[in-house]
Amino acid sequence: MKKILIVGAGGQIGSELVPYLRGIYGANNVVATDVRECKGLAEEGPFEVLDALNPTNMASAVARHNIDTIFNLVALLSAVGERNPQMAWNINMNALFNSLEVARQHNCAVFTPSSIGAFGPTSPKDMTPQDTIMQPTTIYGICKVTGELLSNYYHQKYGIDTRSIRFPGIISNKT
Repeated sequence: MKKILIVGAGGQIGSELVPYLRGIYGANNVVATDVRECKGLAEEGPFEVLDALNPTNMASAVARHNIDTIFNLVALLSAVGERNPQMAWNINMNALFNSLEVARQHNCAVFTPSSIGAFGPTSPKDMTPQDTIMQPTTIYGICKVTGELLSNYYHQKYGIDTRSIRFPGIISNKT
């Protein structure tokens, strides 16, 4: 049975994904974490307050729960990121880097979402190929492109099973 750790579980994707995965794999096999308490997620299964910028604490949670898959959903989106690009880079990239490093050390798979924000005004608008020009104009988009490349590096260099999908804009009725 899969044992999944979801970092950034209280956000737009996690608030919907955690209950869905708990329905498939069982509540005790999906450990939700966030930098702050999330009562709804904590009432339905295991939940821990966890700062994804602390790799030691993340590795401890992975070991304690026998995790085999990490979902890194940590993201500072464009609205806030454009006001503080240094903070956006730190949060978005270091949470992913820590997830990949912990996965390497503990033999886990990693999923991290990407976004159409990875594209830019010079990307083809119709029938956009997978590999195309990507010149985003926001720090969020720049982080998503970099995250795709970093995940690919970890797959090529260390054999880590890394997956991603470029989501369109997402709106959650829970967050």
